[in-house]
Amino acid sequence: MNLIKNNKKIKSSAIISFWNINNKNHVILNIEFKNKLLNRFMGIVRTKYNANKITGISRPTISGYINKNDSKIRIDFLFKIINLINEREFNSNNVEKNIKWIGHFNSRGIVNPRLPFNLNSREGARFLAAICNEGWISDAMYYSNSKDGLRKSVKNDALKIFGGNNQTIKEWIKEKDQYLAFPSLMRDVVDILTDFKGIKSENNPGIPSFILKDKELMYGWLEQTIADEGHVKHYPKKYRREIVWRRSFNKNLNDYRLNKDEIKMLNKIGIKYDLKNIGIYKTKKRIEKVRLQIRISKRRNLLKLRKFVTISDKKKDKTFTEITQGFVRYKEPLEIKNTIIKICKEKGYINSSELMKKMNYKGVSTASKWIKFYMKSGLLKCIKEISYGNGIIGRIPAKYVLSKNKHKYFKYNPHFLNDYDKFQRDFPKVAKKMGKCKNF
Repeated sequence: MNLIKNNKKIKSSAIISFWNINNKNHVILNIEFKNKLLNRFMGIVRTKYNANKITGISRPTISGYINKNDSKIRIDFLFKIINLINEREFNSNNVEKNIKWIGHFNSRGIVNPRLPFNLNSREGARFLAAICNEGWISDAMYYSNSKDGLRKSVKNDALKIFGGNNQTIKEWIKEKDQYLAFPSLMRDVVDILTDFKGIKSENNPGIPSFILKDKELMYGWLEQTIADEGHVKHYPKKYRREIVWRRSFNKNLNDYRLNKDEIKMLNKIGIKYDLKNIGIYKTKKRIEKVRLQIRISKRRNLLKLRKFVTISDKKKDKTFTEITQGFVRYKEPLEIKNTIIKICKEKGYINSSELMKKMNYKGVSTASKWIKFYMKSGLLKCIKEISYGNGIIGRIPAKYVLSKNKHKYFKYNPHFLNDYDKFQRDFPKVAKKMGKCKNF
């Protein structure tokens, strides 16, 4: 049997057998299986001299394989042996089941590996996102993060995918950096599936294609990306709830593949977003880079995302929970209602500017929306339409007062607030029908 190296098929399935990786790696076989394999091999070749002549494997190497219980057998040499035997009992799949260690000859390698390595899973998507976000690939593969919980999460995902024990992945704690160092074999596997090697803002890698085919994997990628790169913002008093993350790219690139692929993800899972160019900056090496931001906000969006995503960072995930649990549908409308009544009692009227100041909104549009809402519900009525003064005075907002019906519709019709989302969608049509104030 020849070593199978179909990169297109491997990248599509994200399942990697031991014969798909660098054949200069070594394996240790279970003793009973190894002895049966080598006994059958020697039964065919008869002598070590003949074994060397037929396979090209040196006699001292063959002697080491036979005499040492835990001898490390190079993968390409192993295939020369099983190809010569050419029996079902010793085919590549049975050999794979009996591997108890795999790695570079002088490396830690992976004990009790979970072969074939399957990254087509939520853990696999999270692990690859972690390497993309806060990791790098050079002589080996690393993940750097000052948060102990995130390092532990990434380590656990790697062990679920590759196997091994607590010593397989080394953790370095230094004053200015805390990072995980993975065995070189894991680097080889990730190297097959991704283009993450080097400086990602310059190499412009995309997200592995198999992740973009499965929503479950997309959720895994997003929850790790938010944990590594994102900010979960919750300002209850300002009614501001959002998740944002940013990526930097070389300015001279034709497109920004990571950003482009993450937008594809959000479109596929039905999450709305805002894309913003934060600006251009120069690195210490005077390289111009552009920073792009993806922002997810609004109640329906965040509630939908919460159903599928558990952020790997516990603190951020807790804030995310607080955001979604804070979406009590009556809380904000009732608080604004009380504010409107208070302002009307103090001043005798209300306008969008007054409500904006009291509620700490950034602009009058949100305040206007709520005034329209409560005018429709019967709490307010318009007494003076919007007008425009000279260049000094400018726009004069419309004035509203409390209606005489004391808001009975709002009080006795609880279904009105349940229809609040529909009201927002249909408001332009409703406003025209109201016809009480031209600025509506």
